[in-house]
Amino acid sequence: MNDRRFNNDRAHILREIYEDNVRIRDRQPRGSSYTAHPYVTGVSGVFVFIVAVLLAANYVFRDSAPPVLSTESSSDQLRSTVLRTNQNVATEVMPDEGDIPAASAYAAIGDGTSSLVSLFDLGVRTIVIDAGHGGRDPGAIGISGVQEKDITLDVAERLRRRLAHGYGYQVLMTRSTDSTISLRGRAEFANDRNADLFVSIHVNSIPDDRVVPLETYYYGPPADRSVLRRAELENQNSDYSVAEFNRMLQGLGDRIKLQESRKIARYVQRSLYGNAHEQNDAIQNWGVKTAPFVVLVGANAPGILAEIGVVSNRDSEARLTTPEYREQIAMFLEEGIVNYLTELAQNEVSHNTPPGNATEEED
Repeated sequence: MNDRRFNNDRAHILREIYEDNVRIRDRQPRGSSYTAHPYVTGVSGVFVFIVAVLLAANYVFRDSAPPVLSTESSSDQLRSTVLRTNQNVATEVMPDEGDIPAASAYAAIGDGTSSLVSLFDLGVRTIVIDAGHGGRDPGAIGISGVQEKDITLDVAERLRRRLAHGYGYQVLMTRSTDSTISLRGRAEFANDRNADLFVSIHVNSIPDDRVVPLETYYYGPPADRSVLRRAELENQNSDYSVAEFNRMLQGLGDRIKLQESRKIARYVQRSLYGNAHEQNDAIQNWGVKTAPFVVLVGANAPGILAEIGVVSNRDSEARLTTPEYREQIAMFLEEGIVNYLTELAQNEVSHNTPPGNATEEED
C-alpha cells in the first residue's frame, strides 16, 4: 500500500477508537466526575494499549517495509533502490578466488618436461609412409647400379602391410608406384588425409665405402656441415617458394610435433640399429639427428626420415637387394613405430629419457 492509503487506514482506526470511547463515556451516570488516576484501567486502558501498539507498529513496519513505487516516480525510485543495493554489495567481503595466472605461465605447458600428447590423451589413427624419391628422381645409386627409389618403395610397401595388419591403423603411402612426386606433394598428401604420423624412408650414400651407418632424423637445425649437405640433396625438387617455406617455418613452434617427432626417431633408431647390428657388426649407430628436411617441415604430423642403409658399401648394397633383408628392415621399422604407439597407449610418464640403450647425438 502507498503512504496515502496507509494514512487513511490509520485515521480510520483512530476514529473508531475515538467513537468507542465516546460511547463508553455517554453510558456513565450524569453528574459523575472523573477522578484523575496515575494508571488507566478498565476498558479505556485496553483501548489506550491498542492505540500504543498500533502507533509503534506503524513506525516499525514503515522503516522495514520494501520501497513502494508510485506510478509517477517508479523509474526514479527503482534507480535509487538499485544504486543503494549495489553500494551495499560493494561493501561486502567477497570470497577469495585466488590469483589469475599471467599468460606467460602457460608457456610451461609442453616445454619439454611433459608430453602434450600424454597431457591431452591424444592418439594415432592414420600413418603415412613416404617412399623416398621415385620416377625421374632415382635418389642414391649403388656401386652395382641399384637405385634408392626402388629400395624405398619396396620397404615402404612391406612396412605398410605389416602396420595395416592387426593394429587397426589406417596406413597410406605417398606413392605406390615408380612415380615422381615433389616434396610439397608428399607433405600435402599427408596433411590432406589428417595424418597423425609421417614416416619417410631413404637410403644413404657415403663417400667412404667402408662406412655402414644407420641414422634417423627429425626436423631441426643441422648438427654439422655434413648433415646440411645431406639436407641439400634431399630437399631437391621441393616445389616450394621462399615465401611458402617461410610460412612453414613459422609453424615450427608446434611443440607436439617436435616432441613426438623426437620420440618416434628414438624408438625407430633403437630398433633399426639394435636388430641390424646383430646381423652385421660392421653397422654403425649414427643415432638420432636433426636436419632441415623440407618434407618434414611441410607435413603437419610428427615425422621422421629414416636412413635404413647405404648403397655406397658393397656388402650393404647386396643385402638391400634381397627381399629377405628388406622384409627384415620393414620389421625393424615396424617394431620401433609400434613401441612408440604402445607408449601412447600406456601413457607412460618418462618422456625425456631415451628408451632402452639407444644412443642419440645431442641436439
